[in-house]
Amino acid sequence: MNIFSKTAENAVIFTILFLVLLLAFIKGPAIAGDSGSYEGYSIVRIGMYPLLISFFKFCFKAHAFKSLAIFQTILTISAAYGLSNFLKSQFKLPFYVYTAIICVFLFPSVSHAAAWDILSESISYPFFLLTIWSFLKVLNYKRKVDVTIFSTLLFLLCFTRQQFIFFYVVSFIYSFYLLAFEKNRQFSRQLLLKTSLSLFTFFIAERSYHAIYHGHFAGTPFVGTQFLMRPLFVASTAALNSIDEPKQKQFIKEVTAELIKNNIINPDQPSKELYAYEYFYNTMYHKISSKIWEQVWSKDVLDKALGRKHTDFQVQQIIDHNALMMGIKLIKVNFLQTMIYYIKDTIRGMGGYTCFFFMMILSICCVAAGYKSKKLNLLYLSILCSILMHLGNSSLVCLFEPPLTRYVYATNAFFFVMVIIFLTKLLPYLSPQDEELCAQ
Repeated sequence: MNIFSKTAENAVIFTILFLVLLLAFIKGPAIAGDSGSYEGYSIVRIGMYPLLISFFKFCFKAHAFKSLAIFQTILTISAAYGLSNFLKSQFKLPFYVYTAIICVFLFPSVSHAAAWDILSESISYPFFLLTIWSFLKVLNYKRKVDVTIFSTLLFLLCFTRQQFIFFYVVSFIYSFYLLAFEKNRQFSRQLLLKTSLSLFTFFIAERSYHAIYHGHFAGTPFVGTQFLMRPLFVASTAALNSIDEPKQKQFIKEVTAELIKNNIINPDQPSKELYAYEYFYNTMYHKISSKIWEQVWSKDVLDKALGRKHTDFQVQQIIDHNALMMGIKLIKVNFLQTMIYYIKDTIRGMGGYTCFFFMMILSICCVAAGYKSKKLNLLYLSILCSILMHLGNSSLVCLFEPPLTRYVYATNAFFFVMVIIFLTKLLPYLSPQDEELCAQ
């Protein structure tokens, strides 16, 4: 009976994994709007995914994208399966919970960022799951080899998608916890040094990539232009008038006229609701702002004004720097309104007020339980880290973009899994039949 039961369980899991893989074969590679920018080594993209596309084109020629889609799907399935098995063994989970966890981890790969999409999200998600797996091993075993694997995977994750740089902050916080509360100075130092080295390597790799492919040893010039959008959306007349640099003033004048004309902003009236920003973001960025800053700071204008030739990368750097300066000025003059919008959007990225307050209450409970026992066990640490990751991810995303599902689903999935495990451990204590267990 036990053998048959185990066989049946394996059959269920195999069927789920097979269906995801079959879906990838049926759907085939999905070319998205941003796919071309990765294939063409765009200035605003980071190195891992363009290099991966080139590798598959070299190996598989005309079948490169199909092969890449299958590889991404297999990697996602493997990462979800491996992480789920680790959680099952560590927390002694029943089969139905184990199955639910696998489904939660696989759901984003068939919905929000399909594993067969030719986008960096499709490869960064399995990297994220592998990094989580290695990080949980660091939390549980505290071995040197796990720290090395974790820091390496974290580098690969961030070199694929810069968004996940928040993971370094979580790692540094855990290092401080080890030092301050567990008094484990040696392991804390190892973790801090190796993750710091990983972060330094990431910055060097990013700049080296641009040096090789774009001729400039510099960071990706894709910060200021995105950062500008939120302060511009909520800007008051006083904030807009605070821009006094001639070129920046010209840009603000032209872009504001277009935004008002399209009924996107009105500096003399209260800002629209948060969902409006999500709806208008692409119009603000791609259809209006990008066209105007490409004219104001065009290559010809810059060459003539500064008396020297500029590369496309240098032009983008100048645009990005000016956008960043304008964004900072707008925030300084309109700080309170901008921060209110930012905090609200960050909470919305975490699932809304209900989810946010649930996370805060759960965090307090975990900290209180750890304080009582003088140490946080693996479950409490994992829950707190999942909340920190979700907060860090949403906070970082909302600095530059609206909190769309495609940007927050990875940390969201991990948090949901930890809630499932927490409830699985909690429910027996709530059963009236377990009075003795409750008393303990």
